Amino acid sequence: MQRVLLVFVLVLLLAVSLAVGAAAAAWPFWSRALAWRDAPEGWPASLPGPARELQAADEPLPLRLRVDPALSEVAQASGAQWLILADGPDAARAWFAPGLDEHSLVDGRGLAPALLPLVYAALEADHPGILDQPLSQRLREWSRDPRGAITPRQLMWQLSGLAGGSRQPWNPFDPQAQLLAGPDFTRAALDVRQVFPVETVHVWSPANAQLLALLAGRLSSGSYADLLDTVLWRRLAASDAHATLDHPRGDIAAHCCISATAGDWFRVALMLAQRGSVGGRSLLPPERLQDIGVGHMLNPTQGLVWQIERVEGIEVLMLRTTGRMLAAVPASGAALFWAGEGQLPVDQAVRLLQ
Repeated sequence: MQRVLLVFVLVLLLAVSLAVGAAAAAWPFWSRALAWRDAPEGWPASLPGPARELQAADEPLPLRLRVDPALSEVAQASGAQWLILADGPDAARAWFAPGLDEHSLVDGRGLAPALLPLVYAALEADHPGILDQPLSQRLREWSRDPRGAITPRQLMWQLSGLAGGSRQPWNPFDPQAQLLAGPDFTRAALDVRQVFPVETVHVWSPANAQLLALLAGRLSSGSYADLLDTVLWRRLAASDAHATLDHPRGDIAAHCCISATAGDWFRVALMLAQRGSVGGRSLLPPERLQDIGVGHMLNPTQGLVWQIERVEGIEVLMLRTTGRMLAAVPASGAALFWAGEGQLPVDQAVRLLQ
């Protein structure tokens, strides 16, 4: 009897030890899942766990702002905290809520994908035609997988057919939930199912951005974070940015969760609006940036990540998420960054950019 009791106690201790170990291993997922659940408007200002700093440029793109009281009415009516507007290459004006300015840190929420086509514009020089090459040519994990036929352009168009957002945000084994909370963004993106044939249904999926980031890292023999740091942030930004990692020395979330200053978010839109050249400095090839504004016949309003808005004859490249907006007009060089609580209507944004 004593032996049976001893065996029972040992088995119980082993089970408790395994349960504690499993809970500890899963805690990073649960802590981030809780942050997503409790976030106002569905977007956490920051996520617990490791992060990567993107380094500022030694000589950032020049940005001379003047506070314009005339923007106060539209800013306050839309719930803005930051509104920065460039009418062309030499004039930038802004409105800020009390206590804020262009140096204030702004969590980008879903603006992070806006950076992907800019990074690919730089990659194109060494990898011509990469946007239309099947992923199977570069991702060994999909070399014999039907999903390997998807191209980067289809990912940017949101026409990959991959499943959209998570329906099981609390399931640590669901790849869609793992794309939000980790612990391995790459594995999660590779595990997302394809539910529609390519170029048949427009479905936004965080896996699209994460796969683009994975491919960009493979093309550069490094990581997407390194590439984003070197080809973009160290060339345009005045301040460091803060990007969420899935685990220490892991990958950044490419579909969300990058915090940068209001001025640097604006610089991103300004560079696109001015076709890769700002203040006499050429950062990206204009012919590659031009592709961003080309939609698909299934959804002509969806360019490469950026949406294409046409209002009163003006074509605007725009990326919107809850409480955030970037906009660029390559035809005139006008650009806009808006952030706050609420939403700036598209028609108002276009009028500001006229």
